[in-house]
Amino acid sequence: GLVSLQVSCLCGSAPCLLCGCCPSTKNSTISRLLFTFFLFLGTLVSIIMIIPGVEKELHKLPGFCEGSGSVLGLQPRVDCGSFLGHKAVYRMGFAMAAFFCLFAALMVCVRSSKDPRAALQNGFWFFKFLVLVGITVGAFYIPDGAFTSVWFYFGVVGSFLFILIQLVLLIDFAHSWSQRWLRNAGESNAKGWYAALCTVTFIFYAASIAAVALLYVYYTKPEGCTEGKAFISINLILCLIVSVVSILPKIQEAQPHSGLLQASLITLYTIYVTWSALANVPTQRCNPTLLVRNSTGSATGTEPLTTWWDAPSIVGLVIFILCTLFI
Repeated sequence: GLVSLQVSCLCGSAPCLLCGCCPSTKNSTISRLLFTFFLFLGTLVSIIMIIPGVEKELHKLPGFCEGSGSVLGLQPRVDCGSFLGHKAVYRMGFAMAAFFCLFAALMVCVRSSKDPRAALQNGFWFFKFLVLVGITVGAFYIPDGAFTSVWFYFGVVGSFLFILIQLVLLIDFAHSWSQRWLRNAGESNAKGWYAALCTVTFIFYAASIAAVALLYVYYTKPEGCTEGKAFISINLILCLIVSVVSILPKIQEAQPHSGLLQASLITLYTIYVTWSALANVPTQRCNPTLLVRNSTGSATGTEPLTTWWDAPSIVGLVIFILCTLFI
């Protein structure tokens, strides 16, 4: 009875279990949390799909993968290789994109929770999960053909738009942050707010400088890795230009609350994006995060390389969750 009641709550206007933890939380906030959880779950599955050695471990399970032995006389016909690797991640990404685009289309022109379609946004979470699972399963039945290459370009464009939108959100967040602290400093006539603003700005710039130094140390070599050196240097110069422009008199006249806090946050984010790009360079000499797959020896030209610890993706997921929850 209790279990069935809790399951039925998932089909209501908001999951009762979550509402019990956050009784005063609005439906829109709960929806944001649950959609973020769906994205986190999909990202976690994608990370598992590209972890080295997962296919080998799956083959150890009797009766699960093709060629792993029979269970009760039944031979499995599942090719575990089709569920792993970058092709599988593309399919998982396609399923997640289709799921969120579907609900984005359903919510077009919805302005408030009074709209009848708002119930689709704020409720029916059990069925939403089933829809997501169904789309994901269906994505793995799409024939290879040109799907992987075509979806790769969709991913490139989508990633660019995602970074651009996230950048705009961060600028708006930093502007509101600076405006709020400056207003508090003016109203209370306390210098502590100015000190806090300067301290945070200093921390952001210090972290950016340290990150740039680490990128030069680990992702470049005295000889070679020219693209990495150029990429780091160009982004560093652009960050310096943005920082100088943010404090020009003309800019201050147009935007009195514009300053180095926004520039420092954008600088730190730009360095993160630079790190994320360098961590995907396929050359082991210029990318220390690459390992030879299923091997402890040195890399050769024919051995596949894989990322042993996808830290940039994890940091990016954390940034996305923070943007979703607080911005």
